[in-house]
Amino acid sequence: MYLHDAAEDIAASFKSRHLWAALGWHDIRARYRRSTLGPLWLTISMAVTVGAMGPLYGTLFGYNASEFIPHLSLGLIFWAFISGSISEFGDAFFNSAHLLKQAKLPLTVFVFRVCYRHLVILGHNIIIYPVIMLLLNLTLNWNMLWLSPAIVLVMVNIFWMGLLLSIFCTRYRDMFSVITSMMTLMFFITPIVWKVEQLPQSRRYLADLNPFTALLELLRQPVLGNMPAAKYWIYTGIMAMSGLTIAFLLLARCRHRVTYWL
Repeated sequence: MYLHDAAEDIAASFKSRHLWAALGWHDIRARYRRSTLGPLWLTISMAVTVGAMGPLYGTLFGYNASEFIPHLSLGLIFWAFISGSISEFGDAFFNSAHLLKQAKLPLTVFVFRVCYRHLVILGHNIIIYPVIMLLLNLTLNWNMLWLSPAIVLVMVNIFWMGLLLSIFCTRYRDMFSVITSMMTLMFFITPIVWKVEQLPQSRRYLADLNPFTALLELLRQPVLGNMPAAKYWIYTGIMAMSGLTIAFLLLARCRHRVTYWL
């Protein structure tokens, strides 16, 4: 019975994609309602960060600018998408409490809402990379086509993480602060600024055990012109299947309790 309800919840969310898309876009417009440039402030902020960190860390690590700046810029752009989504899942149900208490809506609508919001922000931030390509005289190749399945696989993983975190943070409010602190820590131990090749050969497995390394490299490598390593596809594929199973079971068990926890 509960499994059937959970399946109906997800199916109803897919049918209501116009709803979570409208809610996600409304969130972005509300955040920048009185701003002249609107969401472009996010792009400007990201561009300034890349412009400041690129030459500095490139010099510290001894990398050529045309090699390091693309690595750094894509790392920061895709990390902002991944970490921003995960950090905001904790408030997914709390921010929609007025809707959940007044109407019978699928819970996963509000998980998709956060996903869509950060996809739009990613679309704004990725504009930076073509400019970097022009300045550094970079080109794309056919490996760019791997980005499409990579985005799908990453989104599946972000969805199940979001569903788990949304439910846990609704039940245990302190989890929100834990997640925020964890994502700050993960920034430093994920190869965003640095490269896996900088680690000693005997320690590189530590970076590969980090699930965010696989998610980040799946997105970054096709844009850099490389095919992501098979280990990242396998790792994220296993994560997706196991994570979806756990999240689905948790949704089935807790779906009818979430509104009472708000």
